[in-house]
Amino acid sequence: MSRVVSVVCTMLILATMLNSITPVSAQLLPEIIITCEDEGEIDSGSVTRNVIIECTVENPSMFSEQVTIQVQAGELDSSAPESMTVAAGESLEFDVLFRSDEAEEPGEMEVNVTATVNQVNGLPYPLGPSDSEEIIITIIEYMNCNSEIGQGGGTFDGGDEISISAAVNCNSNKEGEVSYQVHLIKKNMGSSSWPSGFENIGGNCDVEIDIGDTGENCNFIIGTPDNLDSDWEGCIVIIEVGDIRPNSCPNSNKVDIKIKKKSTSLGIELGGNESIIEQLGITEEQLPVIGGILGIVVVIFGGLIYYRRKNREYE
Repeated sequence: MSRVVSVVCTMLILATMLNSITPVSAQLLPEIIITCEDEGEIDSGSVTRNVIIECTVENPSMFSEQVTIQVQAGELDSSAPESMTVAAGESLEFDVLFRSDEAEEPGEMEVNVTATVNQVNGLPYPLGPSDSEEIIITIIEYMNCNSEIGQGGGTFDGGDEISISAAVNCNSNKEGEVSYQVHLIKKNMGSSSWPSGFENIGGNCDVEIDIGDTGENCNFIIGTPDNLDSDWEGCIVIIEVGDIRPNSCPNSNKVDIKIKKKSTSLGIELGGNESIIEQLGITEEQLPVIGGILGIVVVIFGGLIYYRRKNREYE
C-alpha cells in the first residue's frame, strides 16, 4: 500500500511542477540517453578473451534519476553496473565487459545495452523511459599450434636412417590444417639450408585441426649420406611449414645428432684426414719390424708353394 502511495505522490509532484513551468520547459519529463562505442573485437585465443566497451548515460531532465543497466549479450558473458544515479543535466560514464568462450566461432555478434529510469528524485518511477544502444562484437579467428620434439638423437653411422617424433598441439576456434617439417642444422655452421646428402624420407606432417583442442603425433624419417668426408654434427628441430628456418640450434626443443663417416671392415675411415697407417695405430718406429715380419711371412709362404710344386713334379 505504501508503495502505491509513493508512486502516486511522485506523479502528483511531477504534475504540479509541470503546471508551474513554461510550455517549453514542460516538455522536460524524466528521460535518459545512452551512447556506447559502436563495435569491439575479442581475440578468443588470448588469455583474457574479452573486450571493454565504454558507454555514457546522460540525464537531460530537471530531475535526479536512478537508472538500471541491462545487457543482452547472447552467447557472450557480460559485466556492467546494475544501476547508477545521474543528477539532473549530468552524465556518467561506465564500462561494459564482454567475454567469450575459448572456442567461440569467429564472426560478428550483435549485443545490446539498455538504460531504464526506475527512480525520480529518490522516488519509484514505474514504466520509466529507457534508451538502448546496439554494439557489434567481432570474434577474431585464431589458430595457435606448438610442437614438442620427442626424445632421441645420439650417434649414427653414415647411411643410417634416423626416426624422430614430435607432439603437435593446437587450439583454434575454426577448423583447418597445419603442416610441420623436420629441419637439420649443422653445428657452428650458421646456415638455414638443408645439408647436402641428407634426405627427408618421410616428408611433411599434416595435422587436421578441429574447433577447440587438437593433438596429434608426427613421425619423421631422415636419410643420412654414406659418403661423408668427415663426421657430421648438428641438431634436428621441427618447424611449421612457412616459418623461417633457423640457422643455429636452439637451446631447447631439439635433438642433437652425430653422423660418423663410413669406415672399412677393419675400422678404417675412408676419405679422412688421417692416413690408413695412423688409423691402424702404427708408429714410424714399428714400421721396420712389421715390414720384416711381413717379409718373412711372404718368404715362408712362397717356399711352401715352391715345395708343393716340386713334389707334384716328382710324382
